[in-house]
Amino acid sequence: MKSRAYVCGCAAAILSFLTGCVKDPVSALREVPVPSARGVYIINQGNFGRANSSLSYYDLVSFHVYNDVFTAVNGKNLGDVAQGMTIRGSSGYVVVNNSQKIEIIDLATNLNTGTIPTGAGSSPGQMAFVNDTLALVTDLYSNALLVVNVPARRVTGSITVGANPAGVAIAGGKAYVSNSGFGSGRTVSVVSVVSLSVVQTVTVGDNPGGVQVTPSGAVYVVCTGSYDFTDPAKDTPARITVIDPSSDVVTDSIFIGGHATDIGIGIDGIGYVPSSAAVLRVDTRVHKVTGVFKEGSYFAVGVEAASGDVYLADAKNFIQPGTVSVFAPNGQLRTQFDAGLIPGAFAFKR
Repeated sequence: MKSRAYVCGCAAAILSFLTGCVKDPVSALREVPVPSARGVYIINQGNFGRANSSLSYYDLVSFHVYNDVFTAVNGKNLGDVAQGMTIRGSSGYVVVNNSQKIEIIDLATNLNTGTIPTGAGSSPGQMAFVNDTLALVTDLYSNALLVVNVPARRVTGSITVGANPAGVAIAGGKAYVSNSGFGSGRTVSVVSVVSLSVVQTVTVGDNPGGVQVTPSGAVYVVCTGSYDFTDPAKDTPARITVIDPSSDVVTDSIFIGGHATDIGIGIDGIGYVPSSAAVLRVDTRVHKVTGVFKEGSYFAVGVEAASGDVYLADAKNFIQPGTVSVFAPNGQLRTQFDAGLIPGAFAFKR
């Protein structure tokens, strides 16, 4: 995914970014960090049923890497399958899917300041804030969007959407929820954040997944494409469906190819999409693929706002710790470091 202030040492960090020279990160397993004002959280999913998800932290002032910081600071495991982390103000909200909860941490200390239980039988996935009080969380198996009162730390209701919602983002006073249908879905539910009800259903590409809002305000829905496990030649390719939130009309469809699940977008409007064999560069200002950013298969992507650096996670074989590679916008490798098991998302503190 982010309290934002610069401190002493930031100038040196920016100089290192501009020159393309970053010190080799020092990895410290379960060392208790003192987080600086700028850093990157890596959300490591862990294996389903093993309760071995974790948070890694890459400090952008010291270039120090801390693994398993939640456990190191709080003396307990994060839980089973961490899906993502949303930063709001001075807190980070980590959605832990199979543990049916959202853990809250203080970004200044990584101390656990509370837990929001999402309910027995729930399967929380992605979280989006409407304001400081209201957040919405996808619930994969109940085909619903959970309504969360954040200060009260409880779920207060749910909104029925399409089958197996995978992603959610807020734009124009509405929440856009991708309904994956576990591969068979082709819709996005549009939810009013005032009435907390579905006001429109938009047809998109096959198997919609990640949803992001571009700097210009367009809604990007990454449609993974369908899988035919008996004949891969019959798979449908990934596309990005572009929705205008002022009208909820599809205005464009961007061919990606292969299979893709998400996009990371910088403040300059340049997006990066990990597909089957390469990370593609997409210009969201003109809704076009402009080339290959990096060859190879990556599991997750994020873009750091201040530098424009692109973070790519490699989950390797899903049974050993993954790695994170950091690239400058021109494709130059800045650094690479080990993370936890199945690094699947990023959250940026700035």
